[in-house]
Amino acid sequence: MNVRNFLNKHMNHFLFWSGIVFSLTQLIVPMFFQNLLDIQVRALHVTLGVSIALLCFPFRQREGQEHERSFIWDVFLIAVIVLACFNVVVKALDIYMKPGGATSLDLLLGTALLIIVLEAARRTVGAAIPILVAMLFVYIYVAPYLGGLWKIRGLSFNFIMNSVYYSPLGLFGSVTGMSATFIAMFIIFGSLLSATGGGKTFIDLALALTGRFVGGPAKAAVISSALFGSISGSSVANVMVTGSYTIPLMKRLGYKPEFAGAVEAIASTGGGITPPIMSITAFMMAEFLNISYMNIIGYALLPCILFYTGVFSGVHFQTKRRGLSAVPEDEIPKWKDILTFERMAGLVIPTVVLLYLIGTGQPLLKAGFYASVSSIVVLVLSDLLKKKIKETPRKVLDALSEAGADVARIAPILISVSVLVNLIGITGIAPKISGLILKYGGSNIFIALLVATIVPFLLGTSLPVVPTYVLSVSILVPPLMKIGIDQVAAHLFFIYWAILGGVTPPTCTAAVAAASISKGNWVKTGLNAVKLGAVAFILPYFFALNPSLVGRGSAGAILSHGLTGFVGAIAIAYGFFGFGKGVMAILSRVLFFVSGILLLFPDVKLSAAGMVGVVIAFVWNKYILKQERSSLNGGVRVEKNNEA
Repeated sequence: MNVRNFLNKHMNHFLFWSGIVFSLTQLIVPMFFQNLLDIQVRALHVTLGVSIALLCFPFRQREGQEHERSFIWDVFLIAVIVLACFNVVVKALDIYMKPGGATSLDLLLGTALLIIVLEAARRTVGAAIPILVAMLFVYIYVAPYLGGLWKIRGLSFNFIMNSVYYSPLGLFGSVTGMSATFIAMFIIFGSLLSATGGGKTFIDLALALTGRFVGGPAKAAVISSALFGSISGSSVANVMVTGSYTIPLMKRLGYKPEFAGAVEAIASTGGGITPPIMSITAFMMAEFLNISYMNIIGYALLPCILFYTGVFSGVHFQTKRRGLSAVPEDEIPKWKDILTFERMAGLVIPTVVLLYLIGTGQPLLKAGFYASVSSIVVLVLSDLLKKKIKETPRKVLDALSEAGADVARIAPILISVSVLVNLIGITGIAPKISGLILKYGGSNIFIALLVATIVPFLLGTSLPVVPTYVLSVSILVPPLMKIGIDQVAAHLFFIYWAILGGVTPPTCTAAVAAASISKGNWVKTGLNAVKLGAVAFILPYFFALNPSLVGRGSAGAILSHGLTGFVGAIAIAYGFFGFGKGVMAILSRVLFFVSGILLLFPDVKLSAAGMVGVVIAFVWNKYILKQERSSLNGGVRVEKNNEA
C-alpha cells in the first residue's frame, strides 16, 4: 500500500482525533497555562487551527466528485506553519520589547504564514477574504500615487510584515486572541450541549406548543429554531438540526418545498441574536465594548423578541392565507414525555451554570469552561439514569471532535479578519470612510444609516457573520457614534445585518442549507425567506433611531417602546401578508404597514398616530373581510336557488 492510499484510508480517523486534541487544547491551555504570554497562546491556536483546516478542506473541492487532496503539499504547508508559529513562541518577549525588529528570516516566515492562512481561509469560506486582503495590499502600494482623501505615505514591505507577523497585531492580533480563548471555548460548549439531545427536545417543545394550530408545522419550525438558536448561534447548524425534522414534516402536510425551506431558513437566522448563547459576535461585542456579557443578553432580548414576532406573524398570516394544515394530533408529543430530567437537565443545568458565572462577574473563558464541564457531568448522569452509560464516552468524543473541526473551520477566517483589521488601521481607511459617511450623511441620520448599510450588506452576501460584523464595526461604528447613534445600538445594527446575510441572495447559506433538505430551488427559498423576514430587515434602522428598543433607556421607556414595537412588528407583517382582495383591502394593508412603521419611532406623537392607524386599519380590514364573506355567502345562496 502506497503512502497516498494509506493516508486516504486513515484520514477520517486522523481528523477525528485531531479534532479531539484541538478541543482539549482549547479547553485546557487558556485556562490553566496562565504563565504563557498572549501571543504564545495565539500562536498555538494558529498552528493547530490552520493545520487542521488544511486537512479538513482539500485544495480543490468539486461538487459531486471526490475532493482532490495533495498530502505532500499540505504536509509541507503545515511544516511551515509550525516553524513560523514556533518562531513567534520562542521570540515572544522580543516581539513585545522590540516591535519592528524582525530579521529577514522572520519576514520570510511571516510572509509564508500569511499566504498559508489566506489559503486556508479560501478553502473554508471562499475567495472573498483573500481578495479583500490582496486589495488592501494593492491599495498600500498604489495609494502614494493617488490624490486627495485616498492618498497615504508610502509604507515599506518590512514595516507592513513587522506589523502583520512580528507584533501582537495582525496574525496574532486581538481577533485571533478572541478566537483562541472564549470563541473556541463557546463553540466547544455548544457542541457538548447539543450532545445532550437538545435539538430533538426543542423540536418536541415547539410541536407541543404550536402543532395543533393552523400552520402548526411552520410555527413549530420558528419556535424550535429560536430555542435551538439560544444555544447555537450558527444559522446553518440550526437549519440542519431542526430543519431535518420540520422541513420534511411541512412537505408531507402539503407545504411547498421553497416555502418550507424559507420558514426554516429565516427562523434559524435569528439564532444569532437569541439569548442566552447567541452567536460568536455577541461575545465579541462584549469584548469590544468592555462590558459584561449579561448586559449584552439584556440588550439583545427585545430585538430578539421583535425579530421573532415579525417572523412568527408573517408565517401565521401566510399559512392562514394558504389554509395550511396543523400537525395531526397523534404526532404531537406529550408534555409528560418532554419535561423529564433526562431530556431537560442537559439543556437547563449547563446554561444556568454559564449564566450564574457570567452574572457573578467571572470572565467569559472561565464561565465557558465550567459550563462545558457541567455539560459532560450532566450527560454522564443522564445516561446513567437511562442505563446507557456505555454510549457516553463516544458521545463526548464525538462532540469534542466536531467542536475541534468547527473551531478549525472558523480559525483561518478570524485570523484573516485580524489581519484585515490591522491593515485597515495601517492604511487609515476607517477614518476615510467615516469622513465619507459624515460628508454625505451629514446630520441626516437616515442617509447615514442607509450608507452604512451598504458595507455589511455587500460583505454579508459573500462572508460569514463574524468577519462581516468585525469589519463593519471596525470601519463604521465611529462615524455613526459621531452623529449621535448609541454604540450598543450601532453594534446590534451590524450584528443584525451580518446574520441576515444568511438568507440574502446570492450566497444565502441558511437558505441553501434549507433547500438541500427540502429539495426546492435555493434562489426561490432565499427570496421567500427574505419576504417572510421583511420585518427583520426594517428593525435594525429603528434600533439606531430608538435606543429603547435595545434596552438603552429608562424602564418606562423600554417597556412602552417595547410594547409599541411589538404591535408595530405584527402590523408590518400583516401589511405584507394580510387578508382581503381588491383595492380597498390593499389600501387597508398599506395603512397597517405605515402605522407599524410609525409605532417603531421614538417620538410619542408618531407612536400615538401609529396606534390610531392600526386601530383604523384593523376595523377597516375587518369590515372588508366581512363584506367579502357576505358576498361569497350571497353568491352561494343565489346558486342554490338557481339549482332549485
